[in-house]
Amino acid sequence: FALPANVAATHSDQICMTPILLLLLETSALQPRSRLPAVRHAREPRSASTVRLCDREAAAPTEAAETATPPATAESNSLLGPREAALASVPLFFLLQSTTVGLARSGLPPDLAPPVGRAAAFGLFAAVQAASGTSVDTWLLRPAAEPEWRWLAAPWAPAAVFAAFAAAALAPALACQLFGQAEVAEALLPAGGPPPSAARCLDVLLLAPLTEEAFFRGWLLTASARAGAPRAASAAASAALFALWHAGDGAGGLLAFAALGGWLAVVYQAGGGRLAPCVGGHVLWNALILALRAAR
Repeated sequence: FALPANVAATHSDQICMTPILLLLLETSALQPRSRLPAVRHAREPRSASTVRLCDREAAAPTEAAETATPPATAESNSLLGPREAALASVPLFFLLQSTTVGLARSGLPPDLAPPVGRAAAFGLFAAVQAASGTSVDTWLLRPAAEPEWRWLAAPWAPAAVFAAFAAAALAPALACQLFGQAEVAEALLPAGGPPPSAARCLDVLLLAPLTEEAFFRGWLLTASARAGAPRAASAAASAALFALWHAGDGAGGLLAFAALGGWLAVVYQAGGGRLAPCVGGHVLWNALILALRAAR
């Protein structure tokens, strides 16, 4: 399979670096199951009546003993275990997104290609997952559990998620501005640009938050939990892959995207698997970035 030239040129950094960051999931997945050492008990002397009873039981085995078979496990009935399925699906998502967006750019206007390609890629990814036995009910539409942070179940949770991250992310720039370091403050803020088009707003304020949160939080963290990865390692993998996905977008660099991805991963885990606070916080943050770029 050969990627189109425009796809390989635009997304080569993401496609080539994806296997490296997948080690975050690989090293934190389930450890090999240990075998319990066989314990040999000392043979105790048996009485004559005990010997006769054991001989009768051995001579007439029960029907259940004759038909007993080892119980089947989920791993024996599937070609890929939870860890292998997760590791295979991450590069699949990256490849589908890069390919569909690249193909869309070859036949659509530049501003319209990203949302169309993004929507098509996510639909294909969900279809592949469903065909392999992982329906959207298990990671996208599954009912949320009781949140560890009660406020994440409130209607105003998305605004609180955004406000907490915005305060932490913009604090260094504001501090530099107050202490007379205007040049440093300018470097910490997103670069200016023209007002975005309607198609750009559709992509940045709707499709990007929905599809990215559904994958990097909904699917990835659910798959990591099923594979037995610790919560901290799962959140770190989500943050790293989220930053890699935005490697060519600028707007604060990889560190800012890693911080945003890590914060939203913690929100998803502490919220019992609720996507609404993550999507809402992501939408509001993207809106702030667009506003800052247009204002500068």
